Formats: sequence, structure tokens, C-alpha cells
Amino acid sequence: MSRTTLLVIASLFVLLGGAVFLAQSGALESSGPTAGTNVGGTRIEAPGTRIESDNDKTRIQAPGVDITVPRDKNGD
Repeated sequence: MSRTTLLVIASLFVLLGGAVFLAQSGALESSGPTAGTNVGGTRIEAPGTRIESDNDKTRIQAPGVDITVPRDKNGD
């Protein structure tokens, strides 16, 4: 084998090893918006999530999801 071929093979191993390392360490993961409610500590992490809350209801919207949760009338 020529020196160039060995250099190309070695660089491919280095690149592949780096990609595997990054995938295992979670460095490539992107986190979406995080929202927490003040009661119960509910946490929602998803890209494209929108949370609207008022005195009557909480509405959670994400791609393919639309959830409306009414508030408890007795304040619990």
C-alpha cells in the first residue's frame, strides 16, 4: 500500500471514531424549549412547543399535538 492510501485510511478511522464519540456523549443532541409549571414541576422538552396558560386553562401545542387542560375550579 502506498503512503497516501494509509493516510486516507487512518484519517477515516479518526473521523469515524470522533463521530461515534460525539454520538455517545450526547453532544449532538439539541434541546428544545423547557417549560415548568409552578405546581407539580411538570417539565416539557420538545422542539416547536408552545405553552399558553391563563386563569381558566393551560394549552400545550407541539407538532402533531394540541392539548388543553382546564384548571381545577376549587384551586387544587
